[in-house]
Amino acid sequence: MHSDTLDWLRWVLVPKLGLKRSQSLLNLIDSPADLFRHPERWPLPESIKTTLRAMNRLGEQHPIHRRALAQLDWASQTNHQLISLADSAYPTRLNQIDDAPLLLWAVGDATLLHAQQVALVGSRHASPAALGHAHHLAADLARAGLVVTSGGALGVDGASHRGALDAQGGTIAVLGCGVDICYPRKHQALFATIAEQGLLLSEHPLGTQPRPGHFPRRNRLISALSDLVVVVEATLNSGSLLTAQHGLEQGKDIFAMPGDISNPNTAGCHRLIQDGAYLLSEANDILLHLKFQQRTSALPEPIDTAHLSPLQQRIMALLRFGILPLDGLAHHLELAVHQLLEPILELELEGLIEQQPGGYTLSDIA
Repeated sequence: MHSDTLDWLRWVLVPKLGLKRSQSLLNLIDSPADLFRHPERWPLPESIKTTLRAMNRLGEQHPIHRRALAQLDWASQTNHQLISLADSAYPTRLNQIDDAPLLLWAVGDATLLHAQQVALVGSRHASPAALGHAHHLAADLARAGLVVTSGGALGVDGASHRGALDAQGGTIAVLGCGVDICYPRKHQALFATIAEQGLLLSEHPLGTQPRPGHFPRRNRLISALSDLVVVVEATLNSGSLLTAQHGLEQGKDIFAMPGDISNPNTAGCHRLIQDGAYLLSEANDILLHLKFQQRTSALPEPIDTAHLSPLQQRIMALLRFGILPLDGLAHHLELAVHQLLEPILELELEGLIEQQPGGYTLSDIA
């Protein structure tokens, strides 16, 4: 995996190769190392082929290789991870979009990528009321076991992250710069807390500075990672509406929170509702919506869970909202993994839960 990750790093760091060209190469190349071994085979501009030949010839002496080694060294540090497209830890939701990143830089708990997520986005210049709504909504969703995903920006994003953290829940901040760059600077303390209790995530190499074009592209990842998108407050030209648009294109449901019709910051939400978004008044609207989607039209009779231990009932309650890996359950329950092995085995033997590739989920009878 070490060599594969290094080759993915070298690939991503090649100047002007870009994600669009890289995606077209994925169907032609068996392994990332082949990109450098046989550059003449690939449909690329000659200038890029020249770079690839030089990288193959010079090996560790090439500047891009040295830069890749430095980023690989960063990933060896505690809480730091590089997740390639070929890695089992790569979130399956991102595999479903056409322009999935080849590599992700992560700081924190990467198991959150596989938990059920809700995107909470909105204005950077949100009203005090909207900030309060975002914080309260995120806290309620986090208490229910959902991960709150947003963009780390000022305003609604920051309030959403803080709400999830204050409720001791999971939150993911998808950044438009490298995970080693604090932008906005005012969020230095917030990002430090997210790195400890949640996850900082980026598709950009270390050292990448924030640029205007990075943020619209970041929005597609926020929506792709999430089960649905919530817009708390937004103007008609807000970037939050781009996140909602990405979500619609990805087949996600959109929720919008209404507000004062005289406030231009609410016009974007009202437009979304006019266009068919679900009107959001409280967290329970989302919880019921997600629960409804997980159930078939012929619901079985509820089973008696009174005999279960309090811990097992908490496990069942978490799994009501989606599939979770063992590490994810341990995170939400604030327990060590070994403390869950016996209660989970008992639930499996009773047929109440079952293990699937992404983790544990409720069985059909539950």
